[in-house]
Amino acid sequence: MGAPALQVMASPHEFFRDKIAEAVTNQKIVLSDDIEFYLVNLLCDYITPKKLESFYGQYDPLETPIAFLLKEAIEAPLTYRAKIYKHLGDTSLYLAGFFQDFFNRKTYDINYYIDMGQSAYSNVSTIMRDQHGDKHFSAMYGTLSMQFKNLVEVVAEVSETPESVGAADILSLYDRWTRTNSVRLLRILQNAGISPIGGSTDDEQ
Repeated sequence: MGAPALQVMASPHEFFRDKIAEAVTNQKIVLSDDIEFYLVNLLCDYITPKKLESFYGQYDPLETPIAFLLKEAIEAPLTYRAKIYKHLGDTSLYLAGFFQDFFNRKTYDINYYIDMGQSAYSNVSTIMRDQHGDKHFSAMYGTLSMQFKNLVEVVAEVSETPESVGAADILSLYDRWTRTNSVRLLRILQNAGISPIGGSTDDEQ
């Protein structure tokens, strides 16, 4: 017998789009449609982050120290440089926004990630302008750099999901629910906008 069907009340893009729009409104921040769309895609991508392809090999963006990514970007051939700087900016933004509680409990300075992300996006902007003549993306990454602190706060608010469930945990919770039919996990999923269909609702043993 197969796993119960999963009815998603909102797709990941819809979920994050609504959350970002709500956070932007709450914080009275003005973001262009391009920047909001970029944030939505970034958060969707980091549910299951892909390996970073660089000149020197593959790296997990969440497992690789950002100082190492910076070194890679500086030393890589120009054709790889913009991609690595983009991943550096994206990872810095995601970590600084989604894991603020972690930084609050540690001696690590969140400003280190903010400075790194701002610089990374600024470098992407320069490369897009000088090497590719792409004014649109150059301007977009320039805006990401200039508004980086605001974007961190937007992502931080998005991370405040019901019952402290991070967006990256939702699929894992669903997988556990299909194997346990736990009432507790079902409730958490429903609070996060996920409505599984089928299966019993016995509590976990």
